Amino acid sequence: MRSKRLEILALAVAMPVALLAQPQSLLIDKVVAVVGREALLRSDVLGKLEQARQAGAPSDGLECAMLDELLYEKLLVEQGKLDSVNVDEAQVNSELDRRIRYFSQQIGGDRKLEEYYGKSIAEIKDDFRKQVHDQLLMQQVQQRITAEVSLTPRDVKRFFERIPEDSIPYVGTEVEFSVILRVPKASEDEVRRVRRKMEEYREAIVKKEKDFCVLAMAYSEDPGSAKDCGELGMVPPGVMVPEFDAVAMSLKDGEVSNVFSTQFGWHFMQMVERRGEQYNARHVLMIPKVSPADLLRERDRLDSVRTAVIAGTLDFGEAALAMSDDEESKGNRGLMVEPNANSTRWDLKAIDQQTFFVLDRLKPGEVSEPQVIINPDGSKAYRLLKLLSRSEPHRANLRDDYRLIHQAAEARKRQESVDRWVSERSATTYIRIDPDYQECPFTHPWNPPATGQRP
Repeated sequence: MRSKRLEILALAVAMPVALLAQPQSLLIDKVVAVVGREALLRSDVLGKLEQARQAGAPSDGLECAMLDELLYEKLLVEQGKLDSVNVDEAQVNSELDRRIRYFSQQIGGDRKLEEYYGKSIAEIKDDFRKQVHDQLLMQQVQQRITAEVSLTPRDVKRFFERIPEDSIPYVGTEVEFSVILRVPKASEDEVRRVRRKMEEYREAIVKKEKDFCVLAMAYSEDPGSAKDCGELGMVPPGVMVPEFDAVAMSLKDGEVSNVFSTQFGWHFMQMVERRGEQYNARHVLMIPKVSPADLLRERDRLDSVRTAVIAGTLDFGEAALAMSDDEESKGNRGLMVEPNANSTRWDLKAIDQQTFFVLDRLKPGEVSEPQVIINPDGSKAYRLLKLLSRSEPHRANLRDDYRLIHQAAEARKRQESVDRWVSERSATTYIRIDPDYQECPFTHPWNPPATGQRP
């Protein structure tokens, strides 16, 4: 598990799975380890164990490995407190908001999230505040530990030369490519039609000719709230898009807003309840429909771009910068960056099938015909792909794979810094481990019954 040391502090996209359910054990919780002033409970170990199992980790020695990671985390927290490392409360709140937004989207809205936990959004945040604070604290301490790590080209070369020839990794086909994406927009006539209809619905609500609940259930196109009479549940700032929050915060209880637009479509809402900065509102959403003609218009537009690029009268990167709807690549002239490695080189096998089959037929420099794609929400768009480069499968080498080798060498050097720090700190920090775990094959010398001086 030593190679995982530098990974465990990356903040999860979602809250730990283990915290979503009670451990399936009837044993009374107990302290299984103490690191300085930080206690580790058996439920902490079981929670992390369940997380790892759900992620597909091999079960052999897993419980000991999870305790090993938790001991490391507690040592970082202890050091952070000793060094009075400051964690910005605004950063904690921002991370909590990000996690709540993610889980709300995954589970089907704030109301379902509150029902799952049996608590309000604010209470859920309070439950996870210490955990997020400690994770940010650990990140800062670890950054200090590895801050001095640096590599020269000679270091990278020396690292590579020490790898046994039969252990040099095999690098599969990698590609670099650019994209121009066009998401069709509804016609102006369709937008006007939807807005007029929403104005009619709002007026009927204000005049009490229609019931808000009935209208929302019948006409709202927000699947997360329509069945609940359009009601959202208590929402803290930042969960909804800014335009929605701004309208909500301008309303009094019971007041109905004017019709307004967001990136999702046209809305109007009624405030149910305000509690400080939080609010519970109900809304109706209608989405202007994209017609087949709107979609074909974007296909024809991209076909013209492709023709101009092939003729040499238009640069693909300039076209991407001017017209692409892909926000992640537009500013990079359409060049796609692999987010995990922060590299422009993509493992061809790791690319989604829809993109793979297009790129696999292209030669470097070629541009695909306009390809229709299906977005996660089921809508359609068109795109052009340009293959910039393709590397054939090969053994890693310094000329073609310097970036990968540099990353591996840097990871090794960072890990060595962490290992040295842990060995030094564990020798001077009070550490006690329950006898049930004394025989665990830890990666660091935690095993003595008690090391360091008790705080």
